[in-house]
Amino acid sequence: KENATETYEEKLSRHPEVLDDFRSVYQGKIFSNIIVKTKDATFHAHKSVLCASSSALKEAFTKDLRDKPSDTLKMEDLEDDTVSRLLLFLYTDSLEDIEWDTAIKLYHAANVYKIHRLKIKCSCLLLENLGTSKASDLLLLAHQRSDVKLKSVVEDFIFLHDEEIFGSDEWIAFSKANLLLANETMCLKYRKS
Repeated sequence: KENATETYEEKLSRHPEVLDDFRSVYQGKIFSNIIVKTKDATFHAHKSVLCASSSALKEAFTKDLRDKPSDTLKMEDLEDDTVSRLLLFLYTDSLEDIEWDTAIKLYHAANVYKIHRLKIKCSCLLLENLGTSKASDLLLLAHQRSDVKLKSVVEDFIFLHDEEIFGSDEWIAFSKANLLLANETMCLKYRKS
């Protein structure tokens, strides 16, 4: 029998949230209709969930419908852990226990598969953890992915810490490997001064 004085919040607290339901559907492989394969692992997923957040996958599956439908999606260019975290994000909108290197890999995957929300979340996580020793790595990533906003924020960080960064071993190695980008960044710094 229901308690008449129980609030709606108390009633809701006894039932899982929608994202918990989606996590359960993903982890339980319930009614999955696509297999995602990496080099070493296989994941069960749902085309509709993948399409909802990825315009690249939506386009691929739509083309697939016109041609010969496939129940396999190969993501062999990504590591198992990256695909696992990417899929979990698509179902739950959460990033759990993400470190710098993992965020870089997820950012790359989000860029390739056009998962804009994941790309933004990874950008935020990378910027929150940006230090002087990582600035050149993030500048290069933003430049390679043509992420103008991320690149601008990283440049501002570099300009704020210019003496420490420009004199560091990381920047010297970065400058040797990426002469044009390093030159562009340093010129921009001195134009803004």
